[in-house]
Amino acid sequence: MIVYAAKFSEWGPFVAAFLGLAGVAITLFVNGDRAERQRRRELHARALTAVIAYYEMPFEIRRRRSETQHRSGERVRLTERFSAVQKELATCSALIHAEGDRDLIASFDRLVSCLRATAGHEAAKAWEAEPIVDDAQVGMKDLHGRLAPVREEQQRFVSSMEKATRPWWRSADDAW
Repeated sequence: MIVYAAKFSEWGPFVAAFLGLAGVAITLFVNGDRAERQRRRELHARALTAVIAYYEMPFEIRRRRSETQHRSGERVRLTERFSAVQKELATCSALIHAEGDRDLIASFDRLVSCLRATAGHEAAKAWEAEPIVDDAQVGMKDLHGRLAPVREEQQRFVSSMEKATRPWWRSADDAW
């Protein structure tokens, strides 16, 4: 028995150092994983913000000022805004593609495709329509209804985002 006690006293400092280093390594891993998931969440939120801004463009175009003296200024303001929204959407798309998560990329690409086809088409039609002039038209329920496919695709993207930002130990549960 005394022999084992002596051996433990010789190895004790090494065991304690190893356990301390293991604790530090685990802490660094967990904190790194949390930081990475937070970075991805921020990117996904940025992408959703760009999608929503694009989605809102047909509404903004219909709500433009209708006074003749402001029309050219409104046209410039809205086209510049639309251009900025499209640039942000393209940037977010490139960043999401750089992430390499195939499911997330496919989901975002479907959302952007639906967005451009649906909201882009409605934005073009909004330029041809007269600006709204009374409060009863502000909600634009008909336009809201025609944009339903975008909202559905957005929900699918949100589900993909949730999967892409789960902790690694929860993602492993999905495989079982």
